[in-house]
Amino acid sequence: MSEQKVRNRPEISVIVPVYRVEKYLNDCIDSILAQTFADFELILVDDGSPDGCPALCDAAAARDSRIRVIHQKNRGLSGARNAGLDAAEGEWIAFVDSDDMLLPQALEKAHSTAEKTGADVVLYGFAFTDENGKVYDGWDTTQYDEVIPQQEIYNRLVIGMYQSMCNKLFRRELFDGLRLPEGKKFEDTYTAPRIYERVQKMASIPESLYQYRQVPESIMHSSYSVKTLDRVEACYQMFLGMYRHNAETLCEAYRTVLTALVDIWWHLTPEERRSPRMKECMGYERDARHKLWQARAITLRGISDTIRYTKSPTKYLELRRERQAKLQNLK
Repeated sequence: MSEQKVRNRPEISVIVPVYRVEKYLNDCIDSILAQTFADFELILVDDGSPDGCPALCDAAAARDSRIRVIHQKNRGLSGARNAGLDAAEGEWIAFVDSDDMLLPQALEKAHSTAEKTGADVVLYGFAFTDENGKVYDGWDTTQYDEVIPQQEIYNRLVIGMYQSMCNKLFRRELFDGLRLPEGKKFEDTYTAPRIYERVQKMASIPESLYQYRQVPESIMHSSYSVKTLDRVEACYQMFLGMYRHNAETLCEAYRTVLTALVDIWWHLTPEERRSPRMKECMGYERDARHKLWQARAITLRGISDTIRYTKSPTKYLELRRERQAKLQNLK
C-alpha cells in the first residue's frame, strides 16, 4: 500500500456534512483532530448552513492544514456527503455527522483492522449520548470481533448497525460510480444494499468508537409527514437487495416495510393518507409481500426469527452469529 500510495494523499478522508449545528460543530471537529491516526483529511461540507457554521468551518481550516471546507447551496444530507465523496482523496472513507463525535482511537483501530483482515468495510459500535455528550447507560451497541462474508452481511442488513454510514470505514473504491440518493430521507437504508453488492467481507470491532448525540432537532426526531414515507421506500429497497441476494432474513426485512407503512399511516392526516405517495408506498408493501411468498420465506423459523428481531436486535444478532459460526464449522 505505502509504495503504491500517491504522494501527499491522505490515507483516510473523513466527510462531515454541516448544517445548523453551531452548538455542536466544534466538539465534532475537535474529536476528529484528536485522532491517534494522523494521516487523514477532514472535509467539512457547509451545506448552505444559515447560522455560524460556515465561519466555524473556515476557522477550523485556518488552524489545521488537514481540513478542507466546501461551501455549497443546500442539497441536504446526501448532497453534502456526495460533495465530500467527489472531493475525497483518501484510500478510505469515513462519515461523521456534525453533531456526533469519534473516540480518539477510532480511525487507528478501524484502519488497523482493515489492513489486518483485508476487509472492504470495518464496522464499529455506537455509544448514544445526550445533548451534552454524556453517554447513556445501557445504550451501547458494541459489536463483536469477527469477519463477516457478503452473504451474512445481507442476512444481517435488517439490523440498523449494518445500514448506517457513520459507524464504518469504507474502502474508497466502493463508491466509484455510486452516490447517495439526494432529496431522500433514510438515505443510509437506501444506500447500504448497493454498497454491499461490492463488498467481499466486512470486519467488526468489539468496541463503541462512535458517539451518536441524540438531538431533538435531528432528522430522526422530526415530525411525521408525507415526506416520512421515504422510510417505506428505503426499507423496500433494502428488502429488494436482500431478495436479490437470497437472504435468509426476508421475513424480518418485510416486517420493516410493513411496520414503516403502518406507523407512518397512523400519524398522517386523512388527506395525506390518500396522497399519491401513500398509494405508491402501499404498492411497495404489496410487491414485497408478493416476493416474500414467491421466495417461500414465510416459515416457522422465519416467523420465530422475526419475533426475536422485534423483541431484541441485540439477541437477534447473537442468533445470527451462532448460525454463521455453525456454517463456518461445516465448511
